[in-house]
Amino acid sequence: MSSTKNYEVIDSMEMVKTIRIHLPNEIGRITGNIAAILTRKIEERSGARVINDSLGDFQVYLAVEQGVGPEGYTISDVPDGGIRITGNDERGLLYGVGKFLRTSRCCEGGFTPGKWRGSSIPECPVRGIYFAVHFNNFYEAASDAEVERYLEELALWGLNAVACHFPPQQFNGLDDPGAKRNIERIRAIFLAAKRIGLQVGLLEAINIGFKSAPKQIYYTPFPDDLGRRGNLGTLLCPGNPDGRDYLLRQWGGLLDEFRDIELDFFESWSYDEGGCGCEKCWPWGKKGFLSISKEVADLFRSKYPSGRVILATWMYDTPYAGEWDGLSEYMAEDGSWIDYIMADAHEDFPRYPLDNPVPGNRPLLNFPEISMWGILPWGGYGANPLPDRFQRLWNQASHKLSGGFPYSEGISEDINKVLCLQFYWEKKRSAEDILREYISFEASPSVADAVLEAVRIMESNHHRDKIGESAVHACELMENADKVLTMQARQAWRWRILFLRALIDHELYKNGGEHRGTVLAKAFNELVEIYHAQEAFDVVRPPAESQQ
Repeated sequence: MSSTKNYEVIDSMEMVKTIRIHLPNEIGRITGNIAAILTRKIEERSGARVINDSLGDFQVYLAVEQGVGPEGYTISDVPDGGIRITGNDERGLLYGVGKFLRTSRCCEGGFTPGKWRGSSIPECPVRGIYFAVHFNNFYEAASDAEVERYLEELALWGLNAVACHFPPQQFNGLDDPGAKRNIERIRAIFLAAKRIGLQVGLLEAINIGFKSAPKQIYYTPFPDDLGRRGNLGTLLCPGNPDGRDYLLRQWGGLLDEFRDIELDFFESWSYDEGGCGCEKCWPWGKKGFLSISKEVADLFRSKYPSGRVILATWMYDTPYAGEWDGLSEYMAEDGSWIDYIMADAHEDFPRYPLDNPVPGNRPLLNFPEISMWGILPWGGYGANPLPDRFQRLWNQASHKLSGGFPYSEGISEDINKVLCLQFYWEKKRSAEDILREYISFEASPSVADAVLEAVRIMESNHHRDKIGESAVHACELMENADKVLTMQARQAWRWRILFLRALIDHELYKNGGEHRGTVLAKAFNELVEIYHAQEAFDVVRPPAESQQ
C-alpha cells in the first residue's frame, strides 16, 4: 500500500519575487527552526526574498495538526492563492517543507512555487543515517555549521535519526584530547539533529577498548577465514570478568557524555570490528556478544529509560558459526531487552532473516554500505551514485524492513543516501523516480534525462579498473548540462562532485587508468577542498595524480 495519497505533480505556477511565511500562533523551537530552513533554502537557491512586513507575492502557511499519520504531511491550497503545509507533527512539517521545496523551481529571477498537492506518510518508522566520525572525514573536518547544514538538507528528504560512533581504538581514554574533540563533534551533530526534532544515538563495536587497555584483558583470536570479522588491535574479552568490568566502565563513561542531550537509541555492533574466540565468548554472535550487549543495554537504559536498543548482526555466520540460529534461540528465551535487529552485508542481504522469521519477531533494519563498496579511496573520484545496486538490494529485503541506517563516510554518496531515505519513505518508489526528483531539485528538470543517462554510465564504470569508452559520453552529457544551469546550481558542491566524477572517469579512460595530467590534478584538488580532506586518512582522501 502506498504511503502517498493524491500524488500529483502539476505544472508550476508563475514565478514570484517575495514570499511570506505564516507561522502558527504558538510555535515551538523546532517549528521555528523549520521555518528558518525554508527561508534559507528559498533565498540561497533563488532570487526571491522571504519578507515579514507585508503579504508578499505568495503565501506559505505552516501548521502542525494531527490527522494524516505519524511524521506525515499534507500540502493544500488556501483561498488567497497560497499554500498550507500541515505536518501531523513537527517532523511531518519538516518533511512537507522538503517536498514543497523539491517540487518548486528556483532561478536568479525568483521562485516558482510547485503545485504538488496531497498527503504523504512514511512506510518505515526508522529512516536514519550513520555518520562515521573518524578518519578525519567531512563529518570531523568540516565546520559545525557546514555539518549542521548538511544534516538539515538530508532531513528534508525524510531523515529522522542520526547515529554516530566513538572510536575507542584511536584514543587512550575519555580524557585523551583527541577523544574529547571527537566527542565534541558527535555532540555538535546530535544537538543539530535535536534542533529539528530528530532522534540520535550511538553505534558501538561492543568489545573494542581504548589503546591503553591492559593486555591481560585482550580477546582470544577467533576464526576469520573470509577476512570479514575485523580487528583494529584493541578487542577485549568480556568473558574475562576484568574485561567485562573494563568495558562497562568505558561505555558508562561515554554514555554520560550525552546526558544533557538525551540519547534515543544505542546500537550494539557485532563484527568489523568485534569478537572474541575464548570458550566463554565463542561463537561470538550467540554467546559473548549477546552477554556483554545485554549488560551495556541495561546500563544504557539506566541512564536513558526510554531509549531503544538495536542489535547489529553485521557479518553473522561469515563463515557459518551457528550465530543466527543461536540468536533466534536466545530471543525466544531472553530477548526482551532488544527492540530492533539490524542486518546487512557487503554483498547481498543476508539470507537468514529473509528465509526465516526475524529473531524474536523484532522489526528488522538494514545497514547499506553506501560509501565503500568497490572503490578506494571512498569518494576519492567524486560522487559514487549506485542506483541499480541499491534498487536490487532494496528489492531483496524491503518486504521485511522497517527502515535502516546507511553507513556514510562523508558527502560523496549523497545520492545514495537520498535513494535509501526515499526507499524507507515509500517502499515501491523506484530509484529512477527518486533520482529524477533529486536532479530536478539540485540541478534543473531540463537536464534530468541527460544526467540520468550520465549516472547510469558512471555506475557501469564504478570499478576503477573497468572504465570504458562510455565515460567519454557521460562527460559530454555533464558538460552540456552544466552550460544551462543557474550559477547557484552549477557551483553547488552536489553538482560539482557529480560533474568531477564524469570528468575524472573521462581522463582516466583517456590516460589508460593512470593518474597523471593537470586536469586530474585540479579535479582531485577541488574534491579535497569540498570534502575538507587536507588532513584526512588515505581511505577518504582523493588520490594525487602521478608526477611522472
